[in-house]
Amino acid sequence: MDFINGLLENILYQQKKTNLKINKIKKFNHRIEYFKIEEHLNSFIKNKSNERFIVIPGLRGLGKSTIFYQLYSYLVNKKEIPSKNVLYISMDEIMNHFETDLLLIVENYLKDKHKTDIAHLDEKIFIFIDECHLDEKWAISGKIIYDSNENIFLIATGSSAINLEINADVARRIKKEPIFPLNFNEYLSLKYDISIDYSFFKILSKMIYFGDKKSIGDAVNCESTVYENLLSLENNPKIEFETFLNSYGFPLSLENDEEESYEKIINVIESIIEKDLPSIKPYFTPTKKNIWKIIDYLALQKPGGTSIQKIANYLSFSANSVNEILNTLEKSQLIFNVKPHGGPGKIVKKPWRYYFLSSSLKSAINFRLGRYKLNNRKCMRLLAENMVASALYKITQTNFKAMGLFYPPLKGSSDFLINTKFFDFIPIELGIGKKTKSQVKKDMEYYNSDYGILVSNRFSTIKYENNIIYIPLMNFGFI
Repeated sequence: MDFINGLLENILYQQKKTNLKINKIKKFNHRIEYFKIEEHLNSFIKNKSNERFIVIPGLRGLGKSTIFYQLYSYLVNKKEIPSKNVLYISMDEIMNHFETDLLLIVENYLKDKHKTDIAHLDEKIFIFIDECHLDEKWAISGKIIYDSNENIFLIATGSSAINLEINADVARRIKKEPIFPLNFNEYLSLKYDISIDYSFFKILSKMIYFGDKKSIGDAVNCESTVYENLLSLENNPKIEFETFLNSYGFPLSLENDEEESYEKIINVIESIIEKDLPSIKPYFTPTKKNIWKIIDYLALQKPGGTSIQKIANYLSFSANSVNEILNTLEKSQLIFNVKPHGGPGKIVKKPWRYYFLSSSLKSAINFRLGRYKLNNRKCMRLLAENMVASALYKITQTNFKAMGLFYPPLKGSSDFLINTKFFDFIPIELGIGKKTKSQVKKDMEYYNSDYGILVSNRFSTIKYENNIIYIPLMNFGFI
């Protein structure tokens, strides 16, 4: 009984802390993920949907907890849901004090506050589970709760690794809404309260994926509206974009200068190494020092791929250790890879390219190593390549999951190659510096592509000429 009383006291304490935090975050605008989940909540309240188990995976520092507080406030203050029907659970705080699990917490909360059990609950309640991955049984507990009563709405946040804990049986009940680093749109909204049409992301994605006249026309029309909204920005939009590209992929640093922003981003990486990687692989053996060496190597890497053996030789590690670290960093989604296009033999023999989920991660690590001068054009080229890769990767994880992302392995080719559902291969070139459309034209001919894409900071509006779509670099920041 003392255990249960202590557990309930902890939960009530968390509820009080949540109410205090809600008052502090009222001034913050909403990220796009907030609106997606608000829509799920409204449908549940109106009995119009059975999407009532939402999971938000993502890196630390991306504002998942803030979204929680905003949704909590929406339910209690705008939808007038009784506060006892909205349960906020921080598994981080719970697991530090109690050896328990999600199912036991919910059972005892319902018994204490609603005088009932899960099976007999006859009113709608909302359960927010922050840092759910700290409970090893959260997915199974969530499934049991979901199956036991249609009046319960579950929403959980966790590291990107929670994807690994969702088996096929649980996955059928879950709606995943992954959260990514800020795009330029969200940066402007959160930092300057400039409202820009969120649909620009979807419209740009369709243009890249389909390349037809309608999608190009829609993108051109939306672009003109977006640029009109940018007139309210006091700074030059292109200069502001470069500042964003360098330093502000994480909402936690928006109120800081660039150097302070880098310090906070480095702290995020430290937490991922210390807390997330061991949860991804419990018997993860590499030392923190060696993990940082791999991260530093990738951040300092010039354009082009790298092999596991090359990294192993350079750092005097075993190839197995390098492979283990890279695989675990990818599962955390701190980094992702882009493979060469071709058969299994080519994928094995050719080097892979590794990118950070946000260009500001790469920038912060280089700043930490004393390597970056933010007004350097070479620096801009590296960060822009990482941003374009991240944007394309985001499209493969959200709007167009069937899209393949590769790079052409032939010498003198474009930077990226996407594979659409029509089995077309579309080359994408980043034209900063000396590079021009020649690489795109060469690859269009080689792959018999219907169109190609050139992304550059040398032009300011979308245009379509000779089967090439020209996209300003700043536009890619809206993806």
